[in-house]
Amino acid sequence: MTNDLPPEIAAAAERMEAPAAATEAMPADVTGELRILLAWWHSMAGGSEPHVAIVDAAGGPWLDAGDAMVAGLQAADSAVDSGANLLVPRVTARDDIAARTIIAVLTRSDAQALVPQPEGMTDADWIAKVTSIRDDANRVTSHRGELVALLDSAKALPIAFVVGVLMCAAARRTPCLIDGTDELAAAVVADRITLSAKSWWRCGSQSDDPARRAAVERTDLARGLPLALTDDDGLGSEATLALLRLLTR
Repeated sequence: MTNDLPPEIAAAAERMEAPAAATEAMPADVTGELRILLAWWHSMAGGSEPHVAIVDAAGGPWLDAGDAMVAGLQAADSAVDSGANLLVPRVTARDDIAARTIIAVLTRSDAQALVPQPEGMTDADWIAKVTSIRDDANRVTSHRGELVALLDSAKALPIAFVVGVLMCAAARRTPCLIDGTDELAAAVVADRITLSAKSWWRCGSQSDDPARRAAVERTDLARGLPLALTDDDGLGSEATLALLRLLTR
């Protein structure tokens, strides 16, 4: 845990507990990836009907990354108090450069290894993006051990908000579906705060995006459905939620 955290975030980290082992019998006719998903849900919420809350980092302006973390924690707290037993943090104002920069710094990865080149992206555009991430990573890497300062330096306040959501969810023993590059960057940050929080998180889907793969591997996050998505539209978490509702009806 770093020493520049807001006291509310540090207190949440102290309250972490691992999920209890599932005790309910699993349906014999549920197999494959659906069985893996249902087993996860049984360990998270006893197989009850999912009541989801999307906790969106659309607020602000925040004073700094610490303020954004606390705002995310409070928003997640309110969602759980209102009856949600599954949280989906979302970043509306996405910043792909900032997200990949944070993943590069905290996974100690080269920028070029984290930037895909999808169809239609020119070599010049790919090189420009890699250069931006490399330069930003070099600029902020001295803050690797000071997470609030890192997020401030990277101008990643929405990502800091999601860090607060993830920390609160784990402290409140409430599972999270994480779906998107910004959200996975937040997961890498939160995992640096406390290693026990990730036991409450799951990817919305598996992805071919190299930055997302690096984040998942760094945190050893529970892998999601094998959909190979590369978009940031939250379709993986929507598909997972639809399947959970089907399996628990």
